Amino acid sequence: MIINEESQIPLFGLDFIGILDRGTNLIEVKPLTTCNLKCKYCFVCSGDYDNNFTLESDYIIKWLKKALLIKAVDDAEIHIAPYGEFFQYKDYEKLIKEIRSLPQVKTISIQTNGTLIRDDMIKKLESSGVTRLNISFNSLDPALAKLLSGNPNYNVKKMLQLFDKILKSKMDLLIAPIWFFGKNDGEIIKIIELAKEYEKMGYNDNDKFRLGIQNYLVYKTGRKLSRVKEREFKYFYRMLGKLEKKYDIKLKLGPLDFDIHRSRSIEPPASIGEIKRVQILSEGRNPGEYIGGLNHLWAVKVLSKFSLDIGSNVNVEIIKRRRNENLLTGRLIY
Repeated sequence: MIINEESQIPLFGLDFIGILDRGTNLIEVKPLTTCNLKCKYCFVCSGDYDNNFTLESDYIIKWLKKALLIKAVDDAEIHIAPYGEFFQYKDYEKLIKEIRSLPQVKTISIQTNGTLIRDDMIKKLESSGVTRLNISFNSLDPALAKLLSGNPNYNVKKMLQLFDKILKSKMDLLIAPIWFFGKNDGEIIKIIELAKEYEKMGYNDNDKFRLGIQNYLVYKTGRKLSRVKEREFKYFYRMLGKLEKKYDIKLKLGPLDFDIHRSRSIEPPASIGEIKRVQILSEGRNPGEYIGGLNHLWAVKVLSKFSLDIGSNVNVEIIKRRRNENLLTGRLIY
């Protein structure tokens, strides 16, 4: 489904598409829900949706301007982080250029698996104004990398070549492996050793290169790796601390490392337990999920055990509304 002005779907309120704010100067943009990989660990189960969505770039920019006006910052980081792979977005270059033209935007970062970035795209991304590419990369072992990505054509050698080309460009690079304890422990060490090689080459200056190891978390609606358990963050950070000392490398990254700070939040006009009247605007990604319009600014993810007619008005109870996060989930009141 194409989401544009005609769709009347607001871009505040949904987790899987639109504009996501968590009360900082970083604003997430989610322009599509399709992916070229089917990673075994994907926390949002991308690639398995019944319905997929794509936002028109002009519509994104219109709503991004609304978000920036509310947040009143002049050092915004726009983080393009879809529930899928951004470089399946046809108008990626146009969107990046339009984001870069906004005076409040300081940084443009993109979350990607990197597999669709061709050599000729590096210059395009550089000239369009991309600051940093955050690339998920979990293993230097070809067989394990193919297994984790769910793609028999995943090419580790090409990914390493891509890293080299990004580092030689004006863009920064962040490699973001997930630590699956008991599964890729040795690969995490190899990736740290790779990072040390980049450091020797001088790529650690001015945040040109960073390594951001992530903790594997199990989500109810995500895919799960067999025989791999999530570990508490206390344990995860303790292990990172040991590796930091052993390899003399910074691994514990936080908001301050990216100049992220608190700012005005985009506050949803609802609280948990409130009953709201919404109009059903579309089916959602999965069965039993709909997109409801609360008003002209806010969408609500509506959960229902029964089929709902598009255009109908229903009552929902707000069941999810986190502090400093502009997301709303409601449950149909039967």
